[in-house]
Amino acid sequence: MEELIEEGKNLLGIKSNDALRQQYDAWSSKVRVFVENEGFSKKIKQDLMIKSYYTIFEYSEEESRKSIAKALNDTIIYLNELNQIKQNTIPEGTALLVVERILKNFYMYYHAMYRAPVHKRGYLTSEVINAIQIGNEYDLQRMLYSQLLPIFPTIRQETNSDNGYGGMRADIYLETYSLIIETKCTRSSMSEKRLLEELGADSFHYRAKTIFILIFDKENIVKNPALLKETFRRDSEKDGKTVRLFIIQPVIF
Repeated sequence: MEELIEEGKNLLGIKSNDALRQQYDAWSSKVRVFVENEGFSKKIKQDLMIKSYYTIFEYSEEESRKSIAKALNDTIIYLNELNQIKQNTIPEGTALLVVERILKNFYMYYHAMYRAPVHKRGYLTSEVINAIQIGNEYDLQRMLYSQLLPIFPTIRQETNSDNGYGGMRADIYLETYSLIIETKCTRSSMSEKRLLEELGADSFHYRAKTIFILIFDKENIVKNPALLKETFRRDSEKDGKTVRLFIIQPVIF
């Protein structure tokens, strides 16, 4: 990518407007091929198309040149941003293992932060800490997101999913790894059957490569967690995507 960026910068010194346009068209075509081959997301490709677009003004060569120069500069800036993200990206296998470990041991974080005794010299008192409860999936999502953000700064919350069904939003989305994390929190009015229905929708309708689902079963409605995990388990080699369930029940604490 560095070579493409340098090649783009060199175009700015071209004096002839016709030569600039021809070489910019050739360069932007190379950029699109590169981005396609690198497997960047559909959104990044669309953003790149918008940034690389220029207008030819029939009666003003100066305005046409300005438009090409702006498109060139915007594309170079965007490529620099992509390059920085790419260089700082954790390898996919490692990233998924890190997220999986965080989800699997979420109860350890919850207990250490909100249930373990506080230091008597601290300003965070037991009354303040113990008042924090996971009431629903929005609370769970907030806690999980805050854990993942320092490791994956590009992570997003409440993101629309390109799933073909419409109306679905991913709780937490790591676009770099095509990873969606859904959070579920059981409630007194929820039956296990209802939970299974919701899990089915989340597991099969998202188009992400990997789907992790964290269930905080505060009402203990899941009778057999091991069986439920196995029921919804999917593997990319056989099923085209990876699906994993992580279940936390209060009896663990």
